[in-house]
Amino acid sequence: MFFGSWKINIVISIFAFLLVFIGSYSTNTVVTSIFRACFAFLFFYLVTYLLRWLLMVATKEVETEMVDISQIEENKQEEATRKLQYSKDDIEQASKYVKDLIND
Repeated sequence: MFFGSWKINIVISIFAFLLVFIGSYSTNTVVTSIFRACFAFLFFYLVTYLLRWLLMVATKEVETEMVDISQIEENKQEEATRKLQYSKDDIEQASKYVKDLIND
């Protein structure tokens, strides 16, 4: 899922449109100012889209790494608990073996 929404693109692009139009209006004709402002709108829309896409890719990789790390930790914990789970027979056999070693 993309970071933010298409509304962010529109808001930033409209701001760029107005900024370029106001800056260009004092030295150019209205048609030229609108033409340049439209290019600014399109440019900033595409740049904002690209930045949102890059943020999506970057956060997706971080989430994937975090999931991998958490899975590794869970596997280690499961192995540790499996090693610690002995049956009563295993415990009795081990204690009997240790007693025999001590008595000898």
